[in-house]
Amino acid sequence: MNILPVKISVCSILLLVFLINYPSSTFGSVFSEGRQIMKGRDALLVGNPKAALPNFAAIAQSNPNYINCAQGLCIGIWTYLGRTYHELGNNQKALEALKKGKGRHHQLDRFNKIYLGLVMAQTGQTKEGTIELDAGLKALGAWLSSFAGRGIKGQYWDAGGNLQKAIADTRNLLPGDKINWDKVTKDVHWLGVNFEEEVRDVHRAEQDERASGY
Repeated sequence: MNILPVKISVCSILLLVFLINYPSSTFGSVFSEGRQIMKGRDALLVGNPKAALPNFAAIAQSNPNYINCAQGLCIGIWTYLGRTYHELGNNQKALEALKKGKGRHHQLDRFNKIYLGLVMAQTGQTKEGTIELDAGLKALGAWLSSFAGRGIKGQYWDAGGNLQKAIADTRNLLPGDKINWDKVTKDVHWLGVNFEEEVRDVHRAEQDERASGY
């Protein structure tokens, strides 16, 4: 007869300890960051980096280790911030942000090396930047190959192979001394936008499957 009260008491104590160590402000911060990252991503998708900037900058200041993972794709806050500065034409701030992101989540962040290499190449470090960019594209393609079509999440990724083809096409632009950087830049931004859109498409596909009862 005394078992239930004991269980309730233990649970209450554990809950109290948890709330003391992780106050409600922590949860509010997490939700706030989630909203800000969505606003920033949405702004980039419609070609409005100016609107995206304050959202990413706020997260970078409050939580510099923040990384957004959605449908298997992970991108760090400094990569988002660097990409935004690059689209605004501020390569110096883009470079600073991307370098900060390089040391964080480097094994998870799929786009840091790509944008860092692009900005390096456009700020006087052409050889080093080209190597960094190519390595980033190669790693992104390898991740996509290992992830697409596999498991619960991967089954919806890149069904038509368009992303993998775009990665290969961009890498083919890099060899040689006369690289068309305008074309490379457009291709990299296309990849950035379309990988984000793929995340949305995969999410919708999962929702549709759940709704259908499969």
